[in-house]
Amino acid sequence: MIGTTVSHYRILEKLGEGGMGVVYKAEDSKLKRTVALKFLPRGLEAQEPERARFLQEAQAASALNHPNVCTIYDISEYQNQQYIVMEYVDGVTLRDKIAERSLQMADCIAYAIQIGEALKEAHSKGIVHRDIKAENIMVNTKKQVKVMDFGLAKLKGSSKLTKTSSTVGTLAYMAPEQIEGGEVDARSDIFSFGVVLYEMLTGHMPFRGEHEAAMVYSIVNEEPTPIHKYLPDASSELVHILDRALEKDPEDRYQTVHDMVIDIRRLKKQTSRVSLVVSASESSGRIFESIQESAESKPRRSKRTLAAVVVSAVVVVCAVIVFILLPRGPRINPDMTSRVVELPFRSVMYAGVSRDANWIVFPARDDRGKFDVYMMNLSGGEPRRVTNDSSSDMFGVSLSPDGSTILYGRRNEKQNNREIISASTQGGAGRVVIANALMADWMPHGQRIWFFAINLVRRDIVTHELWTSQPDGTDRQLAIVDTLVSRPNLRYSLSWSPDEKYFAWTRNFPDGHTEVIIRDRESGSERQLTSDGKRVDDVLWTPNNFIIYSSNKTGNFDLWIVSASGGDPVQLTRGIRFASPIGISDDSKRLVYAEQHDIGHIKIANLDDGLTRQLTVEDRGRGMPSISASGKYVAFAAREGDEASMTSNIYVIDREGKNTRQLTSGPEYKLNAAWSSDEKWITYSARATNEPLDSARVYLIQADNPGQPRSIGRGTSSYWIDEIQFVIWRSPNSYIGSLDRNANEKFFEDSARAYPILNGSHIAYWDYRKGYEGFWIVGTAQYQSSGIKGARMLHKGIQPTHRFVNDGKYMYYVEASTGTLHRISLPEGKDEPVWTKLPNMIYGWDVRKDGKEIVFSDAYRKRRFAVIDNLFK
Repeated sequence: MIGTTVSHYRILEKLGEGGMGVVYKAEDSKLKRTVALKFLPRGLEAQEPERARFLQEAQAASALNHPNVCTIYDISEYQNQQYIVMEYVDGVTLRDKIAERSLQMADCIAYAIQIGEALKEAHSKGIVHRDIKAENIMVNTKKQVKVMDFGLAKLKGSSKLTKTSSTVGTLAYMAPEQIEGGEVDARSDIFSFGVVLYEMLTGHMPFRGEHEAAMVYSIVNEEPTPIHKYLPDASSELVHILDRALEKDPEDRYQTVHDMVIDIRRLKKQTSRVSLVVSASESSGRIFESIQESAESKPRRSKRTLAAVVVSAVVVVCAVIVFILLPRGPRINPDMTSRVVELPFRSVMYAGVSRDANWIVFPARDDRGKFDVYMMNLSGGEPRRVTNDSSSDMFGVSLSPDGSTILYGRRNEKQNNREIISASTQGGAGRVVIANALMADWMPHGQRIWFFAINLVRRDIVTHELWTSQPDGTDRQLAIVDTLVSRPNLRYSLSWSPDEKYFAWTRNFPDGHTEVIIRDRESGSERQLTSDGKRVDDVLWTPNNFIIYSSNKTGNFDLWIVSASGGDPVQLTRGIRFASPIGISDDSKRLVYAEQHDIGHIKIANLDDGLTRQLTVEDRGRGMPSISASGKYVAFAAREGDEASMTSNIYVIDREGKNTRQLTSGPEYKLNAAWSSDEKWITYSARATNEPLDSARVYLIQADNPGQPRSIGRGTSSYWIDEIQFVIWRSPNSYIGSLDRNANEKFFEDSARAYPILNGSHIAYWDYRKGYEGFWIVGTAQYQSSGIKGARMLHKGIQPTHRFVNDGKYMYYVEASTGTLHRISLPEGKDEPVWTKLPNMIYGWDVRKDGKEIVFSDAYRKRRFAVIDNLFK
């Protein structure tokens, strides 16, 4: 839009863009002044909640007339896009100031007083900002603060507008009652203000966790990190201000921001200018400044003093040079040897290694499609079957230090949860030691085990809890809680130091990258070991105190090794698609690692005779197929790049397996393709790889002439009613959209995924409310008159995948425990098994409109093991 004239405003340049607006610098030709124009982003201008929130921002800010609040001049519309005309602030955000690490104590106090005055003005007008954070505060060239972005403000007497936060910035500043969905008032702004003040003073957040949503648990349950950790000389008055502002209970906080500002002004009087941060370059600069000062000193200074200063400086410089030149990385043996161990299995999961690295244990799937644990000598021989419980899903195994016992993860198909089993390596029945655990392993001394448990905090936000316990699951102790937003291909790995005092683990950051973190078990202090800004997978702490990890910083997921104390990493493998360390011998001479490749082939089967054909050829990760109404075409999602890549695109292939074509491009995570009834259009969902599930949007694209996809609203999946209309699911609601209109209309009750069926005469829905979980049906006329009171349950329990065919005459679902395809006739509800030949691991499926064929992704993990001998010099 640069160069465009909007009303009497000529747009000069783009200033920035965020989730709720695009801001441009513009010239007001009437009043001859510079202003800022804020537009709703493309795609949101037709969404009523976003338009209402945009209008509320203008109303809230325009009600305030204060030098520390950004002035709103006008709100108008241009080509169906709303825009706000506001004061142009020549400066930077407080976030930029903090990032520069140039803030002094005096600056922090001065800015805090101005922020407090702005909030005091807003609160006096009955306005609660609800989104105070460093990004929403500007500092102009005259060091004047301007509080901005009242898009989430709560106006006294207005209807409540809500917004699901998807960024760490908002969550990191939220008060506990705001996170928990409680009542928000001026005291919530005071909590956020306290977080801002703490961050200005220290450059750190007061609650543990550096990535998206990682502060949620800490904010609600833990005390802030003591400021003395970063400011040892912090005064008792400053500690009092922060402690009172950051109280969990609003009743214990400052009750008004006016009281907090009074205390800050008192602090200003007591505080002299203090430098918060002195960098290493500034320190060395002072040494050389002292040399220059000595050389030009007054005659009373002795030559001996000058010589001492010069000698000291030379020693420091020499030490720095030696530090830089000395080799800091591990010394890898150039004569090391490597070999590959092939396995007679199609699909193998995560493995464990004995202390001498001569034996390996692993779950593998046999010809029946069932997993069991096998044990094998790496020098040769056939794998020996250890377990006999034959699960459809196993996800990892580890071997005790004495070699007598294994721990392995298994899905309990009856309870539909994950559990950790302990069993003897000599065979026999195993027993459950941990329920609802993601993974488990032995600690180095063999006296305890550790495991990860997963708990849902709220929708899309989970906690990974690291626990240790006795090998039988008793005496459990919580070691760490990591709260994060769930996203595709989220990876977690952990390894203990030989003395069990520390552990290395992988932390997931908001933009999608992963780093290795070293944590002190006793104190809880952490330091970041890697800083590559890439993806990191498995970590392994060696007996000689090195960390081996898998990273894609060179394109492939190769192995790297670095000292546990830090330094320069050294690359171990090259050109491997995905390598992950498994174990290392006690003498650190033999390393065992895995090479893996996730594969998903698109297959189509006739439901009458069971005849199955594979449509795809090359080994590649594919899933979530959708078959067109006539059965001529299949759309599916395919992964781009390596095994840990979170980029996928939508492809279409003919039913004969020919003419594969790519419909979409770009780095997003795309899936859930769905065909219109006339086979002209495809809808699919997409979200950036660093965003949570609730940020996904549904897009519309032509099947035979893709062009630029069209955004049709937020949502995670879609279902076509006919050639024109479709249903979009955006938790917790369903919406009806159409090709001939931009806005989507809410359809049906909350917490239900609903679909008009049988030519609109009935509504089928999955109810997600506790106590009502299951598949229900209700007549449309009956629903319009009395709601869901007359609905009938046709199937109990949540089935996350289901398909309606033949205009809703039948609903298909897959029974998870057996892989059996079922059909429910509608509206009567007769349930019958249709096909029992689905593979145990499928990544998405669909049934043709006439119910004669099923298309599915036959997924498996191809893995082999490799051994490196004489690793170190």
